[in-house]
Order: sequence, then C-alpha cells, then structure tokens
Amino acid sequence: MKILFLVPLLILSLLSEVSCREMGTLIVENKALFNVELANERSTREQGLMFRESLAECHGMWFDFAETKLVSMWMKNTPMSLDIVFVNETLVVTHLIESTVPYSLALLKSEVPVRYALELASGVVHLYNISIGDRIIIGKERGNDRDKFYKYSESAMCAQLKTK
Repeated sequence: MKILFLVPLLILSLLSEVSCREMGTLIVENKALFNVELANERSTREQGLMFRESLAECHGMWFDFAETKLVSMWMKNTPMSLDIVFVNETLVVTHLIESTVPYSLALLKSEVPVRYALELASGVVHLYNISIGDRIIIGKERGNDRDKFYKYSESAMCAQLKTK
C-alpha cells in the first residue's frame, strides 16, 4: 500500500523538477529559434537530459560551463539520440556531433575549448542546417532591434528564421 502512495509522489516530484527549471530562448543566427532549459548549475549540467524519453524539435538544453575549457559529455541514462552543438565564449559554433547513441558511455568531446553546449533532438542540426561558424544569440525579446532583422511568427516558438 505504501508503494502505491509513493509512486504518484515520485512522478509529481519529477514533473515539478522539469517544469521548475529555468528557461531561456536562443537563436542560431538566420536559421532557427529554440526554447531551452538552462543548465547553469553543476547539478543541472550533470543531470542534463537524462531519463527524458523525447524532446520537441524546437526545444533543447543550453549548458553554460562558466569557463572556457575542453568539454566531454556522454549519453548515460539518456534514452534518445541527440545532436550536440559546441559553442565558444564568443558564441560561435565550433564543433557538432550529430545523432548520438542513446545510453552510450563513450565520451563526446568538444575537440576545442568551449564555454557552452546546446543539446537538441537528433536531426535538428541537419534540419536547420546548423554549421560550424554559425553565431548564437542568447535571449530574444519581442519588439527589440532584432525584430528589424528577423521574421518569425508570434505563435511559433520554434521556427526557421527568414531574414528580410
């Protein structure tokens, strides 16, 4: 009987942890806009997207390592394939890993020192043609100067961006 009571509590605590995570928005310049969970703390970086069954095309996780360094990641306890975009301190994409192997313990290395990493659903890098040298814009506020340069639907939080 105790177990039946604890299961809903466990599910509720997992859901509240996901829903309480800090969120942000970022743009891969001239290509796509994403809603991202921010992994700015050691605990959120360590947890990453572990145990997640799926990830929407327009969502991801943005890792801030707080300093520029060589980074290694893995797919431990991650049941879905991901694309990983490594980004330097000047917010330029420096390395890409596409279609990771779920649950793999193999190290996925940045190859050069980076400050950030962006995890996306597998196939998103190809879908939006994200490539080395692309610039990342952190944050997005409607009605600012960026609106002069980008066209995107108010209702679409993930959309391919088209320059005017």
